Amino acid sequence: MKTLLLFVALSLAHNTSDTVYICSGAKGKKYHLRSDCRGLSRCTHQVVKMKLADAAKEGRTLCGFEK
Repeated sequence: MKTLLLFVALSLAHNTSDTVYICSGAKGKKYHLRSDCRGLSRCTHQVVKMKLADAAKEGRTLCGFEK
């Protein structure tokens, strides 16, 4: 339930589409609103586009640079 509330709050607060970007490495815990976010600059794996709902289901949270 908390994940759903977080998803709704972030969607309303940032007025974004449902597409986010993640680093596909096993240690990645964040999602990013832009593919050129500086939080992805040190990603040594592939940057992948996915739906915000899927990122939230994986337990990912918003990158600190996006706040």
